Amino acid sequence: MFKIVAATCTAALTLAAANPAFALCSSQGLELMKSLDGSWKGKGAVTPIGGSAERISCRISYSLAGGDKINQLITCAGAAWKIEAASRVTCTGNRVEGLFEEKVAHNTGAVTGRIDGNQLVFEADSPNFKGNFHVTFKETGSHVVAITQFDSAKGRQVPVASVQLTR
Repeated sequence: MFKIVAATCTAALTLAAANPAFALCSSQGLELMKSLDGSWKGKGAVTPIGGSAERISCRISYSLAGGDKINQLITCAGAAWKIEAASRVTCTGNRVEGLFEEKVAHNTGAVTGRIDGNQLVFEADSPNFKGNFHVTFKETGSHVVAITQFDSAKGRQVPVASVQLTR
């Protein structure tokens, strides 16, 4: 269960880092992405499939790496677990894609998605996690990450995490 929760948070926050690609991102994407550069912190909750809810705290930093990429470093912790991750995401038009590595659970995977208004909507896929993410920009200096995970027993996506991030 630890690997699934770690992959969930990592993938979600990884794509939240999608980049301010000056040359390749659409103007809509650029507006959403360029506000991410720098340090963020947040709190929320994780409820693993079949588990109990746990409060989490996260620290995330995003740094630009060229005109179409952004690097992310993240640490999140709850009472029972901790994740440490790194990622790189690329923006092209209104599409985003990238890779992540969660270091504690040794999990890697891919994220793909799109920019839609004030949201990033995407899917993450790795050996230990398959889920959907909605990253909604609420205002300058604030965004929310809501995560669903595919529950094979139920045959559908179920909510597993939500984190509010601020500067």
